[in-house]
Amino acid sequence: MIAIEISSGVETVITPFVNYRFLWMGDHWKQEIVSRGGCQAIPRIWSVEHRPTYDDSENLGSPLYQRLKILEEQPGRAVAHLEGHSGPHAYSASYTFEERGEELVIDFDVTEKSHHSSQPITATYLIESSAGRLHCDLAATISWPHPESRLVFEVEPPAKVEANEAGMGTIRLKAVLVPDPSTDVHRFHYRMRWITSPGHQIWDRDV
Repeated sequence: MIAIEISSGVETVITPFVNYRFLWMGDHWKQEIVSRGGCQAIPRIWSVEHRPTYDDSENLGSPLYQRLKILEEQPGRAVAHLEGHSGPHAYSASYTFEERGEELVIDFDVTEKSHHSSQPITATYLIESSAGRLHCDLAATISWPHPESRLVFEVEPPAKVEANEAGMGTIRLKAVLVPDPSTDVHRFHYRMRWITSPGHQIWDRDV
């Protein structure tokens, strides 16, 4: 089951595998993913947001969101609606959380509007783990296998995924879209999938 918990400055989507937390930081919602039930196979993940004064195109962060509304659509499914802006960029997004058997799937649908479209659009996260555990399957997929749990990070073309060491035992993981200069509206999809089977080896399971 998926549940929603709201308290002062924190809104959480509670799933059987992880808690997806939205934390109010004074001017935007930061995102953090932590495991449930002490499952050490699932790494801690948190978002890295873009700041208007930070113009390094190699390390652009996630969109800034100032508005958030989370709805439970049906048992096992919830949607978070977000809107925000950063400098000349306006963002809107829907995060759909859904249980699918032994999987938790989070689909991210992001739209960016801007008159300054030369820089890539990114969604950036830090993962608390080592680079040696990354396994690249396809150009648009990076999986993070563990004997009892696998995290799969996917994007839909023309977006792509990038990963590199970020120091202090973390990996920087990004979904990246090079904008089409012929339009001011850009949309891209990516998803996170947790496949879990406590007590069982799933190294060879297809993703």
